[in-house]
Amino acid sequence: MRAAITLTPPVDLTGMPGLIGSAGAALLGIATALTTSRSRTTRTITVPGLAIGYAVVFTSDTSSALLVGYLVALTWWAVQLAAYTLRLAYPGAGQALRRLAGSSHTA
Repeated sequence: MRAAITLTPPVDLTGMPGLIGSAGAALLGIATALTTSRSRTTRTITVPGLAIGYAVVFTSDTSSALLVGYLVALTWWAVQLAAYTLRLAYPGAGQALRRLAGSSHTA
């Protein structure tokens, strides 16, 4: 997408910056869909929609918004992964917190 906007190689050699930029945006849409979903069914449904949607709205003005959307998806994925890792590392922490919360109400 950046090469299509700035007309740097290899886009300046092809003469089709709009098509290449839309293809890059479609790939970013696919990456966003794959990052935010876990099940194959959800991925099968969202991948074409986001790929087409990102490719259709791609312009030099919207490219930063598309990148921000992907960064939000990456942040969400990182938070989910951290929570999953913490649940695996400390399996009894949830019960301990519930006991602590429950004991504060009974005191």
